[in-house]
Amino acid sequence: MIIRLFDTCIDPEDVDRGRALFLRDVRPAFERFAGCSGIELYIGVEERGGDLTDLCAISRWDSLEAIETALSSDDYKAALAELRTLFQKSPIVRHFEVVD
Repeated sequence: MIIRLFDTCIDPEDVDRGRALFLRDVRPAFERFAGCSGIELYIGVEERGGDLTDLCAISRWDSLEAIETALSSDDYKAALAELRTLFQKSPIVRHFEVVD
């Protein structure tokens, strides 16, 4: 299994809108992607420099190929289109293999 971490930040005033967009657009799309076994969104609770709020999405995948297929789809682009407008910094994305 591959874990994909997607880390960015948004304006604190946009947290409720970001949460709603995740629930409405992102999570349902990820649930439909072949090879994806789920996604969760984490919202930072600590203050940090720049007065921004951290967001981290963690998704679980069968393989890197499944991730690549999903990321190249129109469904992925549509699911994140509105949420991306809230990002205040370029996302940092990392992939990890789960140790069983």
